[in-house]
Amino acid sequence: MFEKNKEKMKEKMEPDKVLRFAIVAVILLFLIGALIIGTRMMNPRVDATEGVKKLTELEDANVQKIDAKIQELEQTEADEAVAWKAKSAKEKMDGCIVLGDSTALGFRQNDILSKSQVKSKDGATVSDAEGSGLNELLTAVTEAETAPQKLILCIGRGDVAVSGETADAFAANYKSFVEQVKAALPDTKVYVCSIPAYLSLTSTGDAAGSADSDTDSDSDAKDTTDNSDLKSSTDSKSSTDSKSNSDSDTSSDDSSSSKMSTALDVTSYNEALKALCKEEKVKYVDTTDLTDASYYGEDGSTMTKAYYEACINKILEAAFRNYVIQ
Repeated sequence: MFEKNKEKMKEKMEPDKVLRFAIVAVILLFLIGALIIGTRMMNPRVDATEGVKKLTELEDANVQKIDAKIQELEQTEADEAVAWKAKSAKEKMDGCIVLGDSTALGFRQNDILSKSQVKSKDGATVSDAEGSGLNELLTAVTEAETAPQKLILCIGRGDVAVSGETADAFAANYKSFVEQVKAALPDTKVYVCSIPAYLSLTSTGDAAGSADSDTDSDSDAKDTTDNSDLKSSTDSKSSTDSKSNSDSDTSSDDSSSSKMSTALDVTSYNEALKALCKEEKVKYVDTTDLTDASYYGEDGSTMTKAYYEACINKILEAAFRNYVIQ
């Protein structure tokens, strides 16, 4: 009897136990839910919409300012380039010096550059920098109150035509002089011009008209003589264009655009100069395409004003590339 009563009580308690468990579970879920809700209420979620809008507005404003600044800089550069183009070669070459032999002298004789912008000596060579007066020219530059910003070397014609050195020997002497320049003027940018071609030579083998009669091209007295000689050479060039030139195998109709036969090949010397410039990290100014007959006098050696005008443009393009308008 006792066992039967026990079984009946157990059957009655079983549903009560399930019910109690369910009640406890509900209470726990309620408490967890209340905790979550309370936490969210204590820490309300921030609405970022307004902040994102502000950031977007600021970003757009910054982009507009940046674009405006870029346009301003571009306009300034364009204005500077236009102003640069309007300047004369003398103005563009302010603070620069062309140093060399009679080739360099032509820039002053033709009024392309001023006297202060050209340091030249007829017969100067890198083969004999001391004896020919080349070192003396460099000393005059280094002892000036202000060192040039850029130094353009126009030398080598005498070395090729007179000294008879090989291209390698010439390059070795030129290298020594360039290193001397760099040591004396460490803050000056150095440029090396290629050697102008000889379109004809005299019967003695020397370049006809390649040098002036006086040795010191920097004297004031020589300026008048040089300019008159130049005018005579240019005038003779004009008369030459009107007649046939049997030596160059060209007719009077196309003498301004045809090529005269090259009497002295300077190609190997210029190639040596180009390699030297790369080695010494200086700029090579290539003028080797200026071999048109219109750039030379009737002697085939003296360069005309047209040559120097074309040559200074190549120098300016190499030295002031940022300002050159294509």
